[in-house]
This record gives sequence, C-alpha cells and structure tokens, in this order.
Amino acid sequence: MKPHILLVDDDSSLLKLLSMRLAAFGFEISCTESAEEALEKISDKVDLVVTDLRMEGMDGMALFTQLQRLYPQLPVIIITAHGSIPEAVTATQQGVFGFLTKPIDRDQLMQTIDAALASTSRSEGTWRENIISRSLTMEQILQEAEQISGSDVSVLITGSSGSGKELLANAIHKASPRQKKPFIAINCGALPE
Repeated sequence: MKPHILLVDDDSSLLKLLSMRLAAFGFEISCTESAEEALEKISDKVDLVVTDLRMEGMDGMALFTQLQRLYPQLPVIIITAHGSIPEAVTATQQGVFGFLTKPIDRDQLMQTIDAALASTSRSEGTWRENIISRSLTMEQILQEAEQISGSDVSVLITGSSGSGKELLANAIHKASPRQKKPFIAINCGALPE
C-alpha cells in the first residue's frame, strides 16, 4: 500500500504544489486548509502529517499537540516561512519529527518524509520485545521512549544498577531510524577515572 500523507496548509497554491509533487513520488495524499479540518479528517490510515506552522485559528504546534494525544505514533513534519532556530529546537524537543523552512527544498523534504515513514514502518512491538512489564508507569515510559526514538536528540537514562537502563537504551535504538546501525553499550562504571 502507498503511504498516506495528510497535508495541512492555509496557502492553497502551496498545498496544490506539494500534493502534486508528493503524488508524483507515489504517495496517497489528502489535503486540508485548516488544523481544525485536519483533526476531523484524521484517521489511523494516515501515516504522516505535514503541516504549516502559522495558520489562522489553530496553528501547527497546537495541531501537533492534539495529534500526539490522539495518535502518539503518528509522525508530524512542520513547515514554515517564518521559522527560527529556537522554534525548531522547541518543536523537535516536543516530539515533532522534522521542521522545514519555506521555500521547501525537494530533496530535504523527501529525505525527511522517508525518515519519518521509516520510523513508523518497524513491526509493532518488536523494538521492546526484551522488556517485559505489566506496570502502567513502565508502559508510559515505553510510550515516551517510542515517541522520542524518531527524533534525532540525545537521551539520558538514569537509574540504579540493574534497573534496565541498557535494555531501555537498546529498545530506543531498535525503534529508531538508526536501527540498522550498531548499538554500542558502554559500562561507564568500569572505566578508570
């Protein structure tokens, strides 16, 4: 099946251009000109959302917050003509998969879309197969771990010896787009000063 991308932008000409370009790459495309309409159209058949940051009414970050609550595994890419480095950092820290500035570079857009789709295409549950838990707290931690795995940020895992820090780090690695690269565990306690 073709990946389904939902495009959200109040600029109808850009929306048309993006939809034609992405359809030419073989994606199934749905378009909407507002975040509110996007929330009405969204379903679990959507594989990726690409949204403008600044729109009338609900903006792209507010849409992302709602989508994260409803569909926590759904990657979101934000595009903007008015982007700043602090906005991009804040967005990625909150879990936005990508942050692109207009005019949108076609290669950068495709690279970001491919990475976002790859982050969700892994088979469900295999990334955490070595972690067995019935704890609600642990399930919340695993949900956060899966959300952060798609982002390119550093993660600090703390806990007492034997609490499973390496298992969690390995699970995050397996859930990430870097899963085909080696996972190297280092026992910092074994290193001399």
